Amino acid sequence: METTEQMKKVEELTNQLLDSPKMISDKFPWNSWTSRIEDSENRIAGWIGKIFRIGAFLILLALLWRTLEPLWINYGAWWMNKETTAIIGGLLGIILWALAAFPIAQIIRNTSDGISSSKSGIVRLVFLELPIALIKLSGYIIAMLGLFAAASAVLSFVTTLNIPGGIYLGEIFYNLKEVGSLATTALFEMIKEFAGINVSGAYNEMLQTSAISANAGSLSDSAWTPQGAMAVFVSFIAVLVTLINLYINVVIYNFLYGLISTLVAWIKAPYLPFKSL
Repeated sequence: METTEQMKKVEELTNQLLDSPKMISDKFPWNSWTSRIEDSENRIAGWIGKIFRIGAFLILLALLWRTLEPLWINYGAWWMNKETTAIIGGLLGIILWALAAFPIAQIIRNTSDGISSSKSGIVRLVFLELPIALIKLSGYIIAMLGLFAAASAVLSFVTTLNIPGGIYLGEIFYNLKEVGSLATTALFEMIKEFAGINVSGAYNEMLQTSAISANAGSLSDSAWTPQGAMAVFVSFIAVLVTLINLYINVVIYNFLYGLISTLVAWIKAPYLPFKSL
C-alpha cells in the first residue's frame, strides 16, 4: 500500500517536473509568444500587412524629404540666380508633389489593409494574392503620379510657368513599371518561347506614353498653343492607359495562376479531359 502511494507521488512529481516549462511560461505577464509562434502560419498575412503599413509611413517621410529637399540643399542654391517666375513655378511644383506623397502613402496603406484581412492559405497568399496586390499597388501609384503630372501640365499650360513634373517622385518609382507589367511580361515571354512571336516590343511602345517624364509639367514654352493642349490631353490619356495596363495584368495573372493550379491538380490526379460516353 505504501509502495503504491510512493509510486503515485513519484509520478505526480515527475509530471510536475515535465510540466514545469508550461507552468513557468504561464506565470510570465502578457505571455503570448508560444501561441504566436505556433499560430504563425495563420498570422503571415497580418505580418505582411504590418510591413506594408510601416512602409507606407516611411515612404511618406522619404517622399516629403525628397520633394522638399531642394529648398535647403547646397545652402539654398536652388534659390540663387533665378528669376521670380522660375522660383514661383518651382514652388508650385514642390507643393504639388508634396501633396502627391499623401495619396501615394494611402495607396500603400490600403494594400496593407487588404493583405491583413486575407484568410487564404499560405500558398494562395504568396502566389496569388500578394503578387496581385503588388501589381495593383504599382499600377495605382504610377497612375497617381501620372495624374499629378497631368495636373502639373495643366498648371504650366494655363500659367505659362515652368512647373516641374515628375522630377521629384517619378525617379523613385521608376522600377514600379516592371512590377505593374509582371503578368504581361510572363505571358509575352511564353508566347515568344513557344510561338516565336515577339509581342512585347509593340506593347511596351504603346505604354511609353504612360511613363512619368521628368519634364511632364514643363509646358511653359508651348502654353496656350495647340501643341501644348495636345500634350495636356496626352498626359491624361497616359493615366487611362496605365489603369488599363493594370487591369489587363491582373486578369492575365489570375488566368496564369488558374492554369498552373489546374495543371498541378491534374498531375496529382491525372484524368482524361473528356466525359465517358
